[in-house]
Amino acid sequence: AEVSTQSTGMPKRGLDSSINEIARAYKLNVAKKLVNVIPLKVPRQSKMFADDLYMDTAGYVPALTAQQFIDGENSLPKLVPFLELQAASSTSKGFSATTVNGADNSKELAALKAEISALKNTVNEKLTVIENKTAKIEELQAENARLSEELSQAQEEIVELQKNGMEE
Repeated sequence: AEVSTQSTGMPKRGLDSSINEIARAYKLNVAKKLVNVIPLKVPRQSKMFADDLYMDTAGYVPALTAQQFIDGENSLPKLVPFLELQAASSTSKGFSATTVNGADNSKELAALKAEISALKNTVNEKLTVIENKTAKIEELQAENARLSEELSQAQEEIVELQKNGMEE
């Protein structure tokens, strides 16, 4: 039996940056009726976004209008930061109709700015809570150290009293 295999790759926007995936291939095995996913990952200790692995990449906004293309113009793709591209991929906002003159939807932009502002406020509130709890932990650790010292001294006094009681 003839075994037929073919493969293809995933565009950057489909990669998983949380596991430092830099490429993904799909291998088709017709004989076995399988599609094997082959992720190519860079091993890293940190779970933080590795910006050195993900350069700016082509975004969703076309570099030319249809008329410019028909007129024979050429242009490089408009580049966007990888995280911005990935964020757009994870929402339905990635592919949206744009007007020919490139005008943006100011209501949507204002709503997004308000949402970002609210999220920043939430983050700041959470950071304040964390800072307060960290200070409380440090305070309790100091009190614990003081009480441990007092306990140690009391135990030593008990041992001394027991020695003195046995000598009499």
